[in-house]
Parts: sequence; structure tokens; C-alpha cells
Amino acid sequence: MKRTLCLLCLAMILAAPIQAEVAAEVSDKQVKDVAKVMACLCGTCPRRPLDECSCGWADKYRARIGKELGEGKAKEVIIAGFVDEFGLEVYNTPPVKGFNISAWVMPFFVLAMGSVVVWLVMRSWLQQRAAVVLKPEATDDDEDAYLSRIEAELKEREL
Repeated sequence: MKRTLCLLCLAMILAAPIQAEVAAEVSDKQVKDVAKVMACLCGTCPRRPLDECSCGWADKYRARIGKELGEGKAKEVIIAGFVDEFGLEVYNTPPVKGFNISAWVMPFFVLAMGSVVVWLVMRSWLQQRAAVVLKPEATDDDEDAYLSRIEAELKEREL
């Protein structure tokens, strides 16, 4: 029994550095992988991604992410904790679900509607221009009436 207890203690002592290494193995890349989904909410940065921002607020929360990764928490769990604390504002881009889909769809919709309006206006302008160009010339009857009127006026002046 003593021997088993000693072996168990020895195994725990030897495993402690391994556990410390696992906690220390949280790389900067892993932290940035989680942080790139979130925005810096310090108020001085223009909502830069948390992995790119260099302010103190971002450093503090990147350290928190590293600590939570070291504790073995999954990326989704860490992000969910930030969402619980700060709300959906913490996301760098709005999640693609619910009403937020409009943030992804509206730019394309507005571009399509603008293109349709430009096409309709251009078509209208071209039709008006074509109507002016294709306006029928004066007929021979109109020219004859005009010439006869000019001749009549000239005859009156001669008298």
C-alpha cells in the first residue's frame, strides 16, 4: 500500500511539469485564432479585430483568452463567455443568423436595386433621344404652304 501511494505521488510529481507544459503550450497563434473573431471594445480603437489591436484593453483580454485556453476551454466556450459579458457587440462581424443576415444581404440588394434604377433611367433617356432624332421631317404639303406664304408676302412688298 505504501509502495502504491509512493508510486502515485511520484507519478503526480512527474506529471505536474507535463501539465504545466500543456498550459504553457497555448501558443500566440491559438490565442489569435480565438481573438480574430472578436472586436476590441476599448472605445478608442475603431473596432479593430482583437488579434490585431495593440491597446491595453486588447492585451488584457488576449491574456484572458490564453488563460482560458490553458485551462482547456474550447474556442466556442470562450467566445460564448465574451458574448455573455459584452453581448453580440463583441463579434468582429455579425453572426450569419436571424436578423443579422440582413447585414450580409442588404449591400448586394441595394447594389442590384441601384443597377435596375440606373438601367431604367438610361433606357428612358435613350428613348427620349431616339424620339427627338426620329421626329418626322416636314412634309411636302407643309413646305408648299410655307413657300406659298413667303411668295405672297414678297408680292405684297413689291406693290
